[in-house]
Amino acid sequence: MNKTDERLVAAVLMLACAMAPVLVAPAWAATESDGAPASSTAAAHRKVERDRIAREREVLTARRQQDEAVCYQRFAVEDCLRGVRAKAREAHDRLRAQEIELNDAERREKAAERLRAIEDKQTAVPPAGKRADAQVRKSTTDPEVVKTQREQDAHQRAQQQNSRAQTQASEQAARAAATADRAAQSRAKHAQALQAAEERRVRVERSKADALAQGRKPAASLPAPAASAPVR
Repeated sequence: MNKTDERLVAAVLMLACAMAPVLVAPAWAATESDGAPASSTAAAHRKVERDRIAREREVLTARRQQDEAVCYQRFAVEDCLRGVRAKAREAHDRLRAQEIELNDAERREKAAERLRAIEDKQTAVPPAGKRADAQVRKSTTDPEVVKTQREQDAHQRAQQQNSRAQTQASEQAARAAATADRAAQSRAKHAQALQAAEERRVRVERSKADALAQGRKPAASLPAPAASAPVR
């Protein structure tokens, strides 16, 4: 590990240590401190988490660029780059999942706030026997509640589609990498076969020349085997 790697690792460790108190702090302590409302405290917590995710993305990007620069100094450049990019993609996916979780929590909180606002507008309190039925009818017919539910359903479907697309892209990349590796191996075998045939030809020509120099009849040369074409 060079000095640049050491500095980058130290920066990541310092960032993790700085965010540890925020990540491990209990939710009830945040909601009760200074008498702040739960919604404002949750919003502040989400902002801190989003800032952390942004900083970690910057660190991951810098790390990937540095690792790719190291790969270009190695013999197996493509294999090294594939490994670096796969590791970076996994880390970014993990941060994206955290970000999606924060967005979902924010949507649920806003939906709950809209429901509370609707309840506050009601001036008449229904009888105890009809309160539950009224709540059920309101939750299924209120436009704001229906809109919020549709948004949550659409977001969930989009997230599932995105996950399937990422899986398909990863599988296609793996198949392409395997095809490229097979083609490279085939080209290497073809080059070795050509080199071996050339070496045999040189030996035969040298043997003929030696025989002629010594006044002997040179042996008949064997036909060179045809090398198979490399896979493209």
